[in-house]
Amino acid sequence: MDQLLLGVDLGTSNVKAVLFDTQGKVVSSSTRELAIVSERSSEAEQDMEEVWQETAQAIAQCIATSGKNSADIAALGVTGQGTGCWLLDTHLQPIGRAIIWIDGRAAEMIDEWKDDGRHSQAFNMTSNCLFTGSPVAILAWLKRHRPEVLEKARYFMFAKDWIKFKLTGVIVTDSSDLFMLPQPIAGEISPLLKMFGLSDLERIIPPAESAFTIIGKVGEEAAAATGLQVGTPVVNGVVDVASCAIALGILEFGQVYSILGTTCFNAFLSDKSNKLFEPPGVGITVSYPLKDAYLRAMGTMAGTLSLDWFITRFLSDQKEFYSEKSSLFSFLESEAQKILPGSEGVVFLPYISPGGERAPFINPHAQGIFFGLRYNHTRSHLLRAVYEGVAFSIMDCFRAFSISFEEMKLTGGGSKSPFWCQLISDALATRVVVPKTQELGALGVALIAGVGIGIFPNLPEAHRTTFQVDRVFYPDLVSHQFYQERFRIYQDLRTKLEDIWSLNDYQVEKFNRGINNGR
Repeated sequence: MDQLLLGVDLGTSNVKAVLFDTQGKVVSSSTRELAIVSERSSEAEQDMEEVWQETAQAIAQCIATSGKNSADIAALGVTGQGTGCWLLDTHLQPIGRAIIWIDGRAAEMIDEWKDDGRHSQAFNMTSNCLFTGSPVAILAWLKRHRPEVLEKARYFMFAKDWIKFKLTGVIVTDSSDLFMLPQPIAGEISPLLKMFGLSDLERIIPPAESAFTIIGKVGEEAAAATGLQVGTPVVNGVVDVASCAIALGILEFGQVYSILGTTCFNAFLSDKSNKLFEPPGVGITVSYPLKDAYLRAMGTMAGTLSLDWFITRFLSDQKEFYSEKSSLFSFLESEAQKILPGSEGVVFLPYISPGGERAPFINPHAQGIFFGLRYNHTRSHLLRAVYEGVAFSIMDCFRAFSISFEEMKLTGGGSKSPFWCQLISDALATRVVVPKTQELGALGVALIAGVGIGIFPNLPEAHRTTFQVDRVFYPDLVSHQFYQERFRIYQDLRTKLEDIWSLNDYQVEKFNRGINNGR
């Protein structure tokens, strides 16, 4: 009997179920779209029951199209989007919709905490900056504005934990997610909750277990919904960014990777040292399932989201013309390459998220901009500027870390673009390695499941058995020198706009309030 491993990756805009053999080869996969509810511009929520139903259908479709018997699935793991706030009541039912990581309503909390010093204090305890999607910020906002929600709450959980609960009936999390609550490096969460007036909420924080722990088995109701066998082991797993790192083989201190997805996650593997606190007050730290290992990271708020936004707003005609996504993106790359590097003076700041920006600086009021526009510029110039702006945001993060490296492993939807990969290689003057398997979030947690049940003895062996390189991009040093100069404009621009962002937000809010009051 062939042994198979199932990885479920609960992203922001979709959920993927991927079935792998023990060599890491994709046997079958299924993707379901997830809706984001934004009743106000600052809000981003998801219906928890809908998320479960879409996940169950993704698993069922994955199994149905595999041609395999679900009894061959030796174990499964779930990974997913980090931070945010998913709440259950005493009856273990969702309390409204989940507030997800891109939500921006807690901007007032971040502003207050930066002013009174608590933001810096929290970073010094946790090596995690606070942003609008941080669980502690969302919980503080709820306590101030919707205390009745927290009065009903029995459990706080993260995205992957909700799916594990629906599969097994067990509520448990792991340290990778919990570290972004954030949890102090010392391990005790009580002092941090006390600092933010949330001591009474320690009761709703779920217990944490090792990523490799078999936390339960698939129950009858979940089996009926997913096509899984009753009793299939479910491992605890890790947050999606850590799962990707595991699949990429980030196993040695100093290794670097980026996930160019909806957000852009830029990280290196660090030991327990001062590196975790540099630069001060910025970036996040994720506990990693190796001894005394952490991912020191900066996750920007808009990676491929910037390109998706531009396509929707300015290239809707092309989106309708090209029915296949691959054809659309090939067209976009060809159009962008017609424009000279530097987009003939156009610079794009990719700060379009409702929550502002969190890396390599924290500003919930940060806003996107096209700078340098002239009469001769076309939408192709703007398109290339979007590609370059996201590459500069990656460069901005790694410059802030002050680390040197000769190789970066790159994954996420953006890594499918040879043009973007080469641009990043040139901008950062580093070799860019793109893996053959793109479903790395699902693969990483599937490998954790394999280690958890003993198919693999450890993560290094799991990586050796399953990792393959698809493409390697080498930097053009002449292009690098040019992008160095353009990057200085990018940095200066975003630095000089900081005060204007806040003023613009204030005026918009004041205007909208006046309009509403006049009705």
